Amino acid sequence: MKFKAKKEYGNYKTENCPFCGKIATLKNEQGVAVCRLHLKEAVADRQCQCGKWLELRSGKFGPYFNCPNCGNLNYDKGMVRSTAVQTKKHEENNKQEPLKKKSELKSSLYEKKEIMITTDDVEYFN
Repeated sequence: MKFKAKKEYGNYKTENCPFCGKIATLKNEQGVAVCRLHLKEAVADRQCQCGKWLELRSGKFGPYFNCPNCGNLNYDKGMVRSTAVQTKKHEENNKQEPLKKKSELKSSLYEKKEIMITTDDVEYFN
């Protein structure tokens, strides 16, 4: 007859660093368990399969992802699903457009747009 092994504190669950795969011992600002080498790094933004951006949240049972369409996703499932979608779209974007310089990106962010609102606009006047 075989007996179950005695449960010992800390032996049943080990978390791995999402950057290098080593055993995670600390938590970064986002609440994700990381190793000591990646303490100041943040997990990159990810997209769901539906195309919406996933929001990284931290709860009672650890980190998880939240999608506006799909709802809550397990952290591990979110990492696997989103990386496949993100790498495909990233490769497509690299083929279509060359990389822009920082100065070009900043100028495109600060362009002023003028919006004319008339009384015919239903959204602004109820």
